Amino acid sequence: MTDDAAATSDREICCPVCRARQSARPTCRRCAADLTLYVRALESGGVARERLVQATTAGDQAAVLRLRRYLVWLEGA
Repeated sequence: MTDDAAATSDREICCPVCRARQSARPTCRRCAADLTLYVRALESGGVARERLVQATTAGDQAAVLRLRRYLVWLEGA
């Protein structure tokens, strides 16, 4: 397990199917929904946010624009 995955598994999430609050894991404790892709998307968003901060600090405008577009796509905003 990577450090990012470990950080997500310690985090509490809300199942998008039944809204049960639980730690991030591959299946919902209440409805047994497969949350693998959901948890991976959360992990990916966290990594992208960290990289966005780094790109902003470094002044890399191309990376900032690319990461912002990715986060908008990922979060459906």
